This record gives sequence, structure tokens and C-alpha cells, in this order.
Amino acid sequence: MRENSVAATGLTSRILPDVAELESWKHCPRCGTGIEPLDDGARIECPECGFRSYASSKPTASGLVLDGERILLARRAQEPDQGKWDLPGGFLNEGEDPRDGLRRELREEASLDVEPLELFDVVVDRYGDDDDAQWTLNLYWTCRVLGGNPTPADDVEELRWFARDEVPPPAELAFRNNAKVIARWRDEHA
Repeated sequence: MRENSVAATGLTSRILPDVAELESWKHCPRCGTGIEPLDDGARIECPECGFRSYASSKPTASGLVLDGERILLARRAQEPDQGKWDLPGGFLNEGEDPRDGLRRELREEASLDVEPLELFDVVVDRYGDDDDAQWTLNLYWTCRVLGGNPTPADDVEELRWFARDEVPPPAELAFRNNAKVIARWRDEHA
């Protein structure tokens, strides 16, 4: 990640995106005219038909599925971060309400019907560590189980309940955003 350090404040700020989402677009998807990304890869505009597209973080919805002082984690069956522990959830479908997407993902991955309770956190991250990994906008809700038994399915290898003091260390968690959110949950329930 390219960062510009601001020595006086100790803060860092991004100068350019690592790899722009639209960088590889060479032709307009509507009319086929050759195109070049504009604004450092943040958007494209076709000079022929006027088609526009903007780079954006891909939205996800995940659940802090809680049972008293325990949290449900899912071991990933696929890359990125295969074998690491993850909060259950996934990418939203186009036009899907995030809470509906969260319910869908928990049914698909864990065979659970859940009720999203409170929006817990919003974190921007990358979907993996590759230079061309997509940016994600990750929405997290606390959830309670309405029905079903945790059963791994879809892209989940294993599901397990963890007490607050038994949660795996950050090196065993998928994605930096999960480590941040789980650490916040642990701190708030100390």
C-alpha cells in the first residue's frame, strides 16, 4: 500500500489506490470503443457513447452470531485465507439489502436463520493480500439465532463457538477487518 506519512501528526493517508478496479478495462462494455481510466483509475467514461463507471469497494455483510458470551466463527474452505477463522457472511448481491444479504449468507454458510440486531461496525479492507485484491466495504451486525443448527456448507469447512477468551489469535483469523472487529467485541465484553 502506498502511503504518505505525515510526521507532525503521526497519521498516514492514502495517495493512490494500490490497483484501480477499472485499470484493466480497455474497451467500453456498451459500444466497444477504446477507453482509458480517468482520475487515477477511479472512473472511466466512454468518449463515444458516454457510458460511465466508477471504481468502488465491494459491499459485504457479516454477523457476530452470539450465544451468551460465545461467538460463532467459520473456518474458510477456500482462498483467500483458506483454513483461517472468519466471521460468517459474504458479498452482497446487486441491489440486495445488507440485512437480507446477511440472513442469506448465514443460511447458505451455516444453515442458520438469524436476526440482525445492531450494526456493530463498518470496516474497509482488501479481499486477500494480493496486489490486485478487491477493496471491500464490510458491514457487521450482532445477530441472534432464530432457528437451525450450525452446519458448515457452501465455502465453510467448519463452524465452532468460541468463548471470548478462546478466540483464535489474529494470525489465525481471515482478513484484517475480522481481527479488528473481533478485538473490539472482546474488549467490549471483557
